[in-house]
Amino acid sequence: MKISYRLFADLRAFSAASDGCGDLGLTEGAAVRAVSGVLGIPPDAERVILLKGDSLTFFPPRTGG
Repeated sequence: MKISYRLFADLRAFSAASDGCGDLGLTEGAAVRAVSGVLGIPPDAERVILLKGDSLTFFPPRTGG
């Protein structure tokens, strides 16, 4: 299965593309955690993940006020 991903802010460092966007080929039924692992995002890195069909968007949570 092919998925598209988009990384924002500090998480862009984990993408080979400078714009933080790309595609990955994964086994059917792969978990979101697998995508994080393939991209090299550490398991303890704080992030919000949006899933829409075959597209994932990763961004760090906002803090402050």
